[in-house]
Amino acid sequence: MLAVWAGHPWVFAQAVLRVEGRAADGDVVEVVDEGGRLLGSGFYSSRSAIAVRTLTRGPADQVDDAFLHAAVSRAVHRRKRLMGLPGPQTTGYRLVHAEGDGLPGLIADRYGDVVTVQFTSLGMKRREQVVLDTLGELLRPRAILETVDEEVQKLEGFESQRLPVRGRWEAPAVFEESGITYAVDPLSAQKTGFYFDQRENRKLLARLVRGQRVLDCCCYVGAFGIACAKAGAIEVDGVDTSLPALAAAQRHAELAHVADRVRFHKSDARPFLEQAQRAKRTWDVVIVDPPKYARRQGDVEKALKGKYLPLNTQALRVVSPGGLLVTCSCSARVRPDHFLRTVGLAAAQAGRSTRVLALRGAGPDHPVPPAFVEGAYLKCVFLEVD
Repeated sequence: MLAVWAGHPWVFAQAVLRVEGRAADGDVVEVVDEGGRLLGSGFYSSRSAIAVRTLTRGPADQVDDAFLHAAVSRAVHRRKRLMGLPGPQTTGYRLVHAEGDGLPGLIADRYGDVVTVQFTSLGMKRREQVVLDTLGELLRPRAILETVDEEVQKLEGFESQRLPVRGRWEAPAVFEESGITYAVDPLSAQKTGFYFDQRENRKLLARLVRGQRVLDCCCYVGAFGIACAKAGAIEVDGVDTSLPALAAAQRHAELAHVADRVRFHKSDARPFLEQAQRAKRTWDVVIVDPPKYARRQGDVEKALKGKYLPLNTQALRVVSPGGLLVTCSCSARVRPDHFLRTVGLAAAQAGRSTRVLALRGAGPDHPVPPAFVEGAYLKCVFLEVD
């Protein structure tokens, strides 16, 4: 129980000595150590490897509607007070980041006047009405949409659908990030519709690309590449396998008035990179931001050797001398040191000399408890390539 004492929000099933009483999945239960001292209270699950997701250090009877209302309110006000969100140039961001905001099982994002929610624990799903009421009261959005993670819901033992749950919904949801306008439909998109976690990394990269040629692999709706073009990149290529994502990326390029400098290609990243190498094409900046390759601990080694290593090797082969590789992993199970070692092996295989300029994570609207290493899922490496 040492990790729980240190502030880790999860109690793993293997650490549970016994369960007293008749707690049902989704109930709020108290966690005590072997001496009977209260460690905290949280949502119980008999089905998951995570037996309890901690909500409070206090007793279970503290967790009522007023408790959840206050926690959601603190999350919303935290963005405004500490992060200036929403701001004059950014109206899209993460509103509630689960354990980081003391609300395990709840993800909420803001897209201008639209809010999305995603429930990833049965306990939070059972209390969705107070969550929706609070978000509606504080933000007055024109619509609240529910998005889903089907795999997580299956593990937790509940079902949801992608649908509007409050207000009147008509696509798209329009918002700004760093002064660039985006328009998405969260109900037909991946995850919650947009990767807000990369906002600060896009801002840093935008400062480095004026006059550069940029390749954005796994570009999704084009945010990295369009931010580069808007910042003065002379040429941007975006690559993705999803036609709907590429269509959205093209719309975003037009909204940003950079469509004359941005081209999108439907392809898997590795074949595109292999063909580019054969054609002796290079770019000054190459971005690699693939989907989650390791959802479970057992997937990590295979993901590192079979996915991240060859992908980064191919990417490094098309970076111009003196250029930049920005390579990412959003797999929480992949440790930063293991990811860096894999990128180093990729450089050796590609015959390139490299150095790490920055190792970054998600933006401050994705807070994480200090003891919760699993919550710091995003790795974004800025790598100079000789």
